[in-house]
Amino acid sequence: MVKKSNDFIKKNLVWFVLGAVLLGFLIGPNLSKHTLKSMKSLILPSVFTMLWASMINMKVEHFAKSFKQPKKLLVGNIMSLIVAPLLMYPIALIFASRTPKIFAGMVLTGLVPPGGFMPYWTMILNANMGLAVSLALTTFVFALVIIPYGMKFLAGSKVHVDVMFLFEKILILLVGPFVLAMITRWAIIHKKGEQELNKYKPYLSLLSSLLALYLVFTGVSLKAAFLLKHIQILVLPVIGAFLYYLIAYPFSYFVLHKLFKFPLFDAIPLIYGTSTKDLSVAMALAAAAFGPLTLLGVVMSMIFQMPMASMWYKYFSKLEIKEEEVVEREVVEIGGKELEVIDVYEEGELKEELVETDEEIIEEELEK
Repeated sequence: MVKKSNDFIKKNLVWFVLGAVLLGFLIGPNLSKHTLKSMKSLILPSVFTMLWASMINMKVEHFAKSFKQPKKLLVGNIMSLIVAPLLMYPIALIFASRTPKIFAGMVLTGLVPPGGFMPYWTMILNANMGLAVSLALTTFVFALVIIPYGMKFLAGSKVHVDVMFLFEKILILLVGPFVLAMITRWAIIHKKGEQELNKYKPYLSLLSSLLALYLVFTGVSLKAAFLLKHIQILVLPVIGAFLYYLIAYPFSYFVLHKLFKFPLFDAIPLIYGTSTKDLSVAMALAAAAFGPLTLLGVVMSMIFQMPMASMWYKYFSKLEIKEEEVVEREVVEIGGKELEVIDVYEEGELKEELVETDEEIIEEELEK
């Protein structure tokens, strides 16, 4: 029953997300302040639990292996923190230049790092979770500098950034769930074996999906009344936000998969890392630095981010995603001869192959 429900949600995720957005607009304005406050208080534990559930299936060696791919991490950081803001900037300039505060909110949306949904999409697509977590961690660190100076350069004003607040976000929403997930994984495998862990996978995936839908519904509900009252000033910026996501996904897909030739297993977390953003961080900074109108510039992206991510999930799920072999080469001295060793990492396991074929020397030294 759980597996069927999980498969059904995954198969129809686009419609579930759109339904959550619609329900947010229909129900949100009719909810009491107390109810909205309670829903808002559940956002942080929901994000934490969603990430914990999505990370339990991740092997630690996959996380370590991703740092053996510095090129992919570097490209992912550049795409997320430099290319994405530069893509958002002209769109914001065209569609929100008459409302400077909303313009600033759209620029801020492009500058913030990818959020917790990036590991989520990576997980349900069976792509490189280690690379996803590594990208999430490194972009958060670099964003401490990128956000204030990026806002000053692109939006023309200096944004006050609470550095400790962002570090707290990293610890609570990324490092925390990762550590807890690894402890949970170790405890289950240590006591009952990995086969037992596999039985929990459908439950964990279903929990992640339901929490993701809850976060979409809550995010829209909290701002639905305000959005409906100020609909006239949002028409052009809304079109701009939609255009950003319409361009960001195919653009990053072309650059990462076609231009850089990254396999889909590695390209998917980088694509979602470029195109999805941590809108909770953007909303907090917008409210603190600029006020409600800048907050609106961020909120409108929430309307399109999940539906567009869901549509690309539907596209990627039809493709064959294979894990890439990570190959490292080094020269070692064996029996007085220099031989080239190739270390091949496949599915988290290290395989060793010696290129030179002096079999007697190789066998003698490997037996030692």
